[in-house]
Amino acid sequence: MGTPVPPSESAREGYVRRMVAAHRPGGPLAGAFYTSADIFREDLARLWSRHWLYAGHSCQIPRPGDWFTYAIGADSVIVLRDERGEVRAFHNTCRHRGSRVCPGEAGSGRRLTCPYHAWSYGLDGRLLMDSKADFGLDRSELSLHPVKARNVAGLLFIALSDDPVPFEHAFADIERKLRPHGLERAKLAHKIDYAVKANWKLIFENNRECYHCAPNHPEYVKATYDVARDDAHHDPKRVAEVDRLVDEANARFRALGLDEGDALSAMTDEHWRCRRAPLMKGFTTQSLDGKPVAPLMGDFKERDAGTLRITIFPNFWQHANDDYACSTRLTPVGPAETHVRVAWYVDGEAVEGKDYTLDRLLPVWQRTSEQDWDICQWNQQGVSSSRYVPGRYSLTREQNVAHFVDWYLREIAR
Repeated sequence: MGTPVPPSESAREGYVRRMVAAHRPGGPLAGAFYTSADIFREDLARLWSRHWLYAGHSCQIPRPGDWFTYAIGADSVIVLRDERGEVRAFHNTCRHRGSRVCPGEAGSGRRLTCPYHAWSYGLDGRLLMDSKADFGLDRSELSLHPVKARNVAGLLFIALSDDPVPFEHAFADIERKLRPHGLERAKLAHKIDYAVKANWKLIFENNRECYHCAPNHPEYVKATYDVARDDAHHDPKRVAEVDRLVDEANARFRALGLDEGDALSAMTDEHWRCRRAPLMKGFTTQSLDGKPVAPLMGDFKERDAGTLRITIFPNFWQHANDDYACSTRLTPVGPAETHVRVAWYVDGEAVEGKDYTLDRLLPVWQRTSEQDWDICQWNQQGVSSSRYVPGRYSLTREQNVAHFVDWYLREIAR
């Protein structure tokens, strides 16, 4: 039996177009969108390679020479702080014979040295040795390939494409709303890595609705109005109550010099949102009891600034409170596996054991995240069944999921 021949690019393109055309609006995607290796490859090629991707926080590389790596598919990227203190990024591929220059996850040094033949590069990506005599090429022709990078109020984004999807208006909005939280002056308090056995789209779809929150997220719903707002169509008095509490919160936000917020989970634009949301009465932060878990961050002088929710398709969401921020980064590994990193950030001067403890800082988002990973893995198993047939979305509780699916289909069909 001969070696199987992979489908051609044109065959995959035709397959994707037929799948997109067959989608029934108002309902979930067909199972192949979550299980097919061909569609997974097209996701990477058509979507992940074109969009700005969250890589990490700037406080991970506080000093010149600090670096970390982030891999998407076959591409590994070095994100570093150069000698002038600017954030830069380069493809993690040596210009000699292609070895990884930085094989680890993070490090620091005045230069980047490939472990294979010791070719060294400056923090600006330029080759440091004289290559003319030995290789017949000037070293100026052998710099590391650059990757577009942006520092947005402490959030670091990269783009694999030389011409990524425009995102300037989003960057400006996020920068303005996030800056008071002081993430550039923060520190990484803790991180947990998960290998979630689910397609990245199922994980994002789950993030875009709170229909599942009441039966699955007791810690989360105790602090936020999502479920109450979703349930309001059953009880008009409830929506009036929530709107009144939002108005009170907005008056407080204005007094603190912050943007106004709402209790909705809707997107700000087609594939991103940046909205401040009030917390339940008695909660000044997302903790088990509503009480602070760490010192105030950034420019805050008073408590109770709500939570700033940032969501960016295809790989990032974050809740930033006045005392800590918790971010989630998705990285697709295969059709039915996604690497997820959940990370908690506190003020850079805060001392663990004195100013904060992990048993107080972590529970809400660790429990909520792990509850979600279970849900998504069960969902993956179900959509992989031969008898799976897409159902219908709720007209009142799953509009944001439909929004995500519509966005995805437009992007994959480009």
